[in-house]
This record gives sequence, structure tokens and C-alpha cells, in this order.
Amino acid sequence: MFKYKNAPIALISAICLELSITQLSGSQYVLAQNSNNADPICYWKTTDGRSVDLGTLCGSKPQNVSPSSTASQNLTINKVAITQINKEYYVVGTITNTGNSSQKYIQVSYQTYRMSEGSLKPNELNTTFVDNLELLPGETTIFKGKLRRRGDLFMLKDLNSIEGGTQAINICYANSVEKQEWCKRLSASSIRRLSSLRELTK
Repeated sequence: MFKYKNAPIALISAICLELSITQLSGSQYVLAQNSNNADPICYWKTTDGRSVDLGTLCGSKPQNVSPSSTASQNLTINKVAITQINKEYYVVGTITNTGNSSQKYIQVSYQTYRMSEGSLKPNELNTTFVDNLELLPGETTIFKGKLRRRGDLFMLKDLNSIEGGTQAINICYANSVEKQEWCKRLSASSIRRLSSLRELTK
């Protein structure tokens, strides 16, 4: 019987290499084929009929898509505004859960940039939680975060939740043609206009 925990890594790697090259009928070395995935899963079949998954060592891709690539994509950033309160600046925005499952402890990461000698220099990265601890499907919530520095350019960097993990969004906000060009320098995934507080509440 093959015991995975005590097997040397070199031996397991050699087995996986053999599996990737050939498949022998009736052999203990088995390549399983999932009907929903074109990538075979590598495992060792023991003498008592048990199967030990060796997919990680063989380089097989996981069968199921991880939550980090799906759940966070169901969070939609709506309008975003920057406002001044008592000589301090804040970013305020709304997020909607467009998915079919709830998401908890959603965080928004954002950053400002300053233009210095023709180059964009990043200020500190900031993170804030949304108002709702749990955002149900179809619900919209508000996030509000302090800006340590006002900066010349604003970007939402990523979203994070327990169910969805971290998803880079890189949305750059610009209300002028010049700043839109600045956003392009940062390779932003999208460029949007900053809203006013009045627009935010509509």
C-alpha cells in the first residue's frame, strides 16, 4: 500500500511525470477525467481501492473555481465622491451585491496619487469597511474612508470579503481630460467620473 505522508517528494513527482506521459489500462497509476473539466486529475490508487489525490504535485488545476475569482466580482461599485468635512477629506461611495449569496466584512482599499515633476507618486494605501457587516443579495451599502492626503488623483484598488477573498479592481477617477490621461499611466482597468454628494444620494 502506498502511504502518501511518508513518501519522498521525488518519488511522487516521478509517478506524476509518468502519469502525464502515458496511461496504462488496468494499472495502479490512474488519470481520472472529470466530465466538467478538460484537465485530468492525478491520483494514486491503493491496493484496497482508495484514491489519494496527487493533483497539487502533478500540477493539475482545481476542479472548482475558488471564491476569490467569483464572489468579489458580484460586488459592484456604484457612485464615488470625495468630500471635505472639518478640513479633512473623505471618500464616500456605494457598493451593491449583485450576486446570489451574501458577503460579510467587505473592505475597500483606495489610494491617492500626487503629481510631482511630471510623475505620479503614490500616497499611503488606505482601507475601510462598508457599513453593513453582511451584505445580502441585491442590497446596497455605503463605505466611507478618510483620506490621509487629498492628492491629485484617486483610485479604488481592491475589494475584499470573507467569501470572495481579494479582487483587484483598479478603478481610477478623473473629472478632466488631463486627469484621464494620468489614469492611463497607472494602467487603470477603468476610468470613471467622481460624483457629487447630491448624486450619491439619488
